[in-house]
Amino acid sequence: MAKNPHFLSQMAHVEVLTKDLEKSVEFFRDVVGMDETGREENSVYLRAWGDYFHHTLKLTQSEQSGLGHIGWRADSPEALQECVAYLENIGAGRGWHDGDLGHGKAYRFQSPDGHMHEVFWDVVWLREEGERGSIYADRYSSNRLKGANPRRFDHVTYMVAKGKYPAEKAFWKGMGLKNPDEIRMTDDMPPIGGLHTIANLSHDIAVFTDPNIGENEAVLNHICWNVDSREEVLLALDYFIEKGFKSVMGAPTRHKADEGFFIYITDPGSGILFEYYACARLVFAPDHLDVHYLKDNPNDAWGSANPFAEMGKGKKLGLSEDGTVKPVDI
Repeated sequence: MAKNPHFLSQMAHVEVLTKDLEKSVEFFRDVVGMDETGREENSVYLRAWGDYFHHTLKLTQSEQSGLGHIGWRADSPEALQECVAYLENIGAGRGWHDGDLGHGKAYRFQSPDGHMHEVFWDVVWLREEGERGSIYADRYSSNRLKGANPRRFDHVTYMVAKGKYPAEKAFWKGMGLKNPDEIRMTDDMPPIGGLHTIANLSHDIAVFTDPNIGENEAVLNHICWNVDSREEVLLALDYFIEKGFKSVMGAPTRHKADEGFFIYITDPGSGILFEYYACARLVFAPDHLDVHYLKDNPNDAWGSANPFAEMGKGKKLGLSEDGTVKPVDI
């Protein structure tokens, strides 16, 4: 029988460090519409109504906002041990810890440009009851049409320093992820970004170069939640605007690399971008690869704004001082 080619089953959660915990909690719980599922010391745990584990988002009070860690579930107990052995062999392992609210013991590891991750097997499958419960056996909480109402956690995008993407690409390939989309400047230069997926999502994790950050700064770009349709993205944008928030891109648009229809909204507590997203393609073939070029603006198929061009002008994450990407010709 053929061996499963990867160690991981899915991205399980992300920890966001925030300078204002309560403001971030109010945003994700009361505006975005996620359920708060637990509190512990300086952290609050949340998930969308269509998520299955105890949480998919951990918000932690911190002096500086950014990425705490990304949590991955192993493909099996045996795969967890194999993953740990592999990480230790390549020098990426950072050791075991006892676990967290919602999951058992976990092994910490660091990807090449400084981003912290953990992998575990034991998890809490949280099936809600009462007002949060559902009549559907395969829904672990009900769709209460709360806030902007995302369905599930989808992916994370982070940035690496100039020249560091090839090492990240090799790292995630070694972990068994597919690489269905790649970003290049020219074919005779190393790639500067790409999408990486464990199974069939367009990506679980996206990694892009930002020439304005230093090595090992571990910069988080955005975290993404998914809905079922473009109409829900548009309804959500109406809702965010009514609540005083603006789309960072100035208008909804579509990614050229993966076809996801999206908006970006900024969490006022952490300053981190939150993506609201639908209709991305699925990837099934293990060797699927589409190449996108920087000049073609792979982030925005409709040409409203080009964060990559803004990065080239010296703007970190491609954002202006007010935290937006300025639309063109608007």
